[in-house]
Amino acid sequence: MNLVAIVGTNARKSYNRSLLWFMKKHFKDQANIEIAEIAGLPLFSEEAEVPLRVEEMARQIEAADGVIISTPEYDHSITASLKSVIEWMSYGSLHPFTNMPVMIVGTSLGKMGTTNAQEHLRQIMDAPGLDAFVLPGNQFLLGPAAANIDVAHEELTDTGTVGFLEQIFSNFMVFADSLRPMRAIAMNRATSSTPKISNEDKVANINLGYSDTVNVLQGSALDLDTVPSIVISPAGNAKVLDRGDGWWIEKTQLTDKGVTPKVAATTTTDDEEDDATTGASMF
Repeated sequence: MNLVAIVGTNARKSYNRSLLWFMKKHFKDQANIEIAEIAGLPLFSEEAEVPLRVEEMARQIEAADGVIISTPEYDHSITASLKSVIEWMSYGSLHPFTNMPVMIVGTSLGKMGTTNAQEHLRQIMDAPGLDAFVLPGNQFLLGPAAANIDVAHEELTDTGTVGFLEQIFSNFMVFADSLRPMRAIAMNRATSSTPKISNEDKVANINLGYSDTVNVLQGSALDLDTVPSIVISPAGNAKVLDRGDGWWIEKTQLTDKGVTPKVAATTTTDDEEDDATTGASMF
């Protein structure tokens, strides 16, 4: 499996970069991980042409089976440089994250790791135009970084932490593999040639009713020896107040089964209809 690992900062010294290089070496027998740097990329602007390096990164991501993002935490959120890159990736014809499996990791100098930054990043990756699938639940929040990462050798110093990361990575591999069919149909929103499916095609094979009484709830209106029709429709004695595609609002007299309804002593105009006698049905 080919993965792209994005360093979520433009800083020259970064524990998150070291974390990704450790993952590249440690999981080399399970996946080919390519480290992608965002340093030097221009700030996102709708008025500027998409830089060549941004297009190259988009193609790199689009060709991958999954993406790992390692984010630090600045002021309770992700870095401005990472946010800018993500904005480029949801702009114009660039949508490489569509249906892309994403694993989020992070480390910082504090004991809480990158809790807030990771939560923000999950929200961002779920935005329209990105539409990524972020591995749920599995959060790798490493802190304090200085005590857990040997920068010189790009190693994690605690065996328990390594074991936890191994479990999360294993889960991500299963997650990414299960999403292969979704990746296969991922399309570029701006240049999609996927044929549109008409509403008629969508509902052509939908059965609005029951073909037998096996799954009919006992005591329901359809709990009969035979089902009158496989298509549900308004009651024969109902007044249809409004109707749409697959739904209607009908007015019927609410009575007990087998009991002849009593005629009300007074009558009302159409504008004074009692809500108790009006029901809505939708299928």
